[in-house]
Amino acid sequence: MRKSGIGWFAGVGLVAMLLAIGNLIYTCTRNDGEKYAQQYIDESEYVTLHIPKGKMDVDYGPESIMTGVLMNSTKRIRTDSLAFYDKYYKKYFCVFVIEPDHRKTVRQGEIVVKDIRYRKTIRARINKYELNSPRYGSKANPVPVLDFDYKIAHFQNDKNSKYYEYAFSRPAYYKRAVELYLTYMMSKEEFKERFEKE
Repeated sequence: MRKSGIGWFAGVGLVAMLLAIGNLIYTCTRNDGEKYAQQYIDESEYVTLHIPKGKMDVDYGPESIMTGVLMNSTKRIRTDSLAFYDKYYKKYFCVFVIEPDHRKTVRQGEIVVKDIRYRKTIRARINKYELNSPRYGSKANPVPVLDFDYKIAHFQNDKNSKYYEYAFSRPAYYKRAVELYLTYMMSKEEFKERFEKE
């Protein structure tokens, strides 16, 4: 009885140690997005983007980004995307909806696509470096859009419609999206070049 109790505690200790090591690896290999999120936001500006009719690339891919290790699963975020070409800027842009991976909830990306699909323009907040850099704007590396004027109309009847704001249209959501984008989506090389210059 005593040996099995010691074995149980040793097993729990080993699992806890492996989880700690796994989370340490994820912490050490990612960028420090939280530290530079406000700088990224401060270096952004509002621009009007032009939505091409019927020419958007929507991705609700099942892929997600692992951000940590839990007891019997992994902690993940998912990134839905909506890419399009803006003739005015002559660049590709991509709206990213970054959120925790909750399998049983409605994807916010679906709501965003419904919003954008029927509009001619959106007012988006874009990082100035990414808007002006030749590094960004190709189909392979579009300019990221992490915030825009989300408005979904719910028609009550023929004469009246009401606009609702969703959680991801709030400043706190935008800041969190920037943190996640910098931490998990931007390459380590670019992150160092842009934010960790010595």
